Amino acid sequence: MEITERDYDLLVDTQIVVDVMLGNANITIKEFLDLSPGDVLSLDKAAGSGGDIYVNKRIIGTGDIIVMDEKLAVRVQEAMDSDNVVRYFFEENTI
Repeated sequence: MEITERDYDLLVDTQIVVDVMLGNANITIKEFLDLSPGDVLSLDKAAGSGGDIYVNKRIIGTGDIIVMDEKLAVRVQEAMDSDNVVRYFFEENTI
């Protein structure tokens, strides 16, 4: 697919939602229903391994979870190259 400069200019102004996944846990519905405030749910990732950065359910990078101005944030460590990101958004018909 040929991406014109005009298409690119439209794309870069498009708002997207970025999700950062810390890890997963496989539990039963009963275990989920039994959770109470203060319970701890153990995830499948090692401490300090960071989070996976997703856009539209597709992983586009990884990063370290940090605290910035009393909020959680992610410091990007690895990211998909820009050509692949642009191609992905056009294939997904984001704009």
